[in-house]
Amino acid sequence: MFNRDNAVGFLLLGFCAVVAGIMVYYIAIGERPMVNFPPALTIGVIAVFIGLMIFGFLRGSFFQRLRGGQGGKQWPDPDTGRKSLWDRLRGK
Repeated sequence: MFNRDNAVGFLLLGFCAVVAGIMVYYIAIGERPMVNFPPALTIGVIAVFIGLMIFGFLRGSFFQRLRGGQGGKQWPDPDTGRKSLWDRLRGK
């Protein structure tokens, strides 16, 4: 249940929980939240987001085939993919 494939989902769930808590707080006190980030932080977040998108595209199966990736087992096969660190430590 807690392997690398689910990590992004758990991070997103945690982020949504934090934002929901902040919104409930502002609803309870009856004010509107004001968000003022410095421009450098905004540019940094945009750069990280674009960098992670490019990284994801380059690791995707489409671009691996273009680079001559190895042909192996494919998706419906349950043995597809890499083992997570947790599975390797448990010997599965």
